[in-house]
Amino acid sequence: MNPSIIRFLCLFFIASLWQTHAQSVENLRLMTYNILSYRTANGQCTGNNNNPTSKDGYIKTVVQYIDPDIIVMNEIGAQPVNSDRLLTNALNVGGIDKWEQANYSSNGWSNLVNMLFYDSTKVGLHSQQLIDKDLQNQSLVRAIDLYRLYYKDPLLDLGGDTVYFVVVALHLKAGNSSADANDRDDATAALIDLLKTKVSDEHVFICGDFNSYNANEGGIQNLMTASPPSERFFDPIDKMGGWNNSPIYAAVHTQSTRNSGNTNSGCFSGGGLDDRFDMILVSDAVLNDAGSEVNYTAGSYEVLGNDGSHFNKGITDIPTNGSAPSAVIDALSDNSDHLPVYLEFDVHKQSLSTSNILPPVSDLRIHAAAADRLVVQMRSRTSGSIQLRVVDLLGRKLIERPFELHKGTSGKVEIDFPYQKGIYLLQLQGAGWATTERFQWP
Repeated sequence: MNPSIIRFLCLFFIASLWQTHAQSVENLRLMTYNILSYRTANGQCTGNNNNPTSKDGYIKTVVQYIDPDIIVMNEIGAQPVNSDRLLTNALNVGGIDKWEQANYSSNGWSNLVNMLFYDSTKVGLHSQQLIDKDLQNQSLVRAIDLYRLYYKDPLLDLGGDTVYFVVVALHLKAGNSSADANDRDDATAALIDLLKTKVSDEHVFICGDFNSYNANEGGIQNLMTASPPSERFFDPIDKMGGWNNSPIYAAVHTQSTRNSGNTNSGCFSGGGLDDRFDMILVSDAVLNDAGSEVNYTAGSYEVLGNDGSHFNKGITDIPTNGSAPSAVIDALSDNSDHLPVYLEFDVHKQSLSTSNILPPVSDLRIHAAAADRLVVQMRSRTSGSIQLRVVDLLGRKLIERPFELHKGTSGKVEIDFPYQKGIYLLQLQGAGWATTERFQWP
């Protein structure tokens, strides 16, 4: 075929892709679920009354019904093999093979850990971090995990950029004593400090079991009253209050799925639905900034299995719970004393025109001229000003400076780089295009 015709067809295809892609969004569903002592002896829970093989089936039923894209799970036994088992036995089953998991992390002393699972066809894991100390450098009861994810935009391979967001997984100290509340306070104070000082992302979701009895606790207030206001977190359904044993909040309670006479020999908490322990909070940009790249989908927040009619009752008690199929309600009741929570959010896809599909630079080389001197060289197909940035794997911007491209020539910039050995990202951005290059230093 004539090369000119091939080039025309390629441009036509890409232009068509751009026309359908520009201004469009991808809707993603985020789920959080405390699965109750999975493969660990905890209190009264044993392999007999909390059998992991049975739990695999219950979790499979719940996950396939919710159909999420990202899952945070609490109370997984503190061994890597346990989350591996969930991935194999509850998620990637029945011909499904899309699920991947984050890296295993633990504070080294808790027998319960968090884990994040994600649909690898839609999102990827960029990096993750663990908080195991409070602001006084004292050990937290359980670690808090931060996962930085990115959306797998269809235009990535054509030189486009993408959207990043952070999912935080936490499981705060249980108990209603003042000491327990103080532990929760210390944990979220450490979290908000890290988010304000070391994490540049504005799109953040905090998920998990907060174990808080009311919104006035310090553990919640640290997140809701952070300064400046842009650093604050919000309840998407605006149901903050005194949740404990209050019928006003019956429709948002998440614990307990069972009544006091049905606790599996004390493994499950009883008393019926009367606490809102499990939540997803969202950052200011996600909830309130209509121009943000990530936006909460109004009306999408749900507590699966709570029909609003089982206050102080088990979810299988009379009246019949018709909020989900009976098999799902039974799986929720049999698996855990917590209900899962989920919401949806829109990710705004990137758009490119046919004139800037590929970055106008080639022969990009990054190397060290000295122990603290970074050299970036490139050849340009056009002229103009660009921004050159270096960021670390937590998204922290280390260097930013303008750089001039001159068509048909090679350019070089030398940068003072007094940073430790590791992996970094070089970002180049011009009018309508951007590219990122990963490099090892030195």
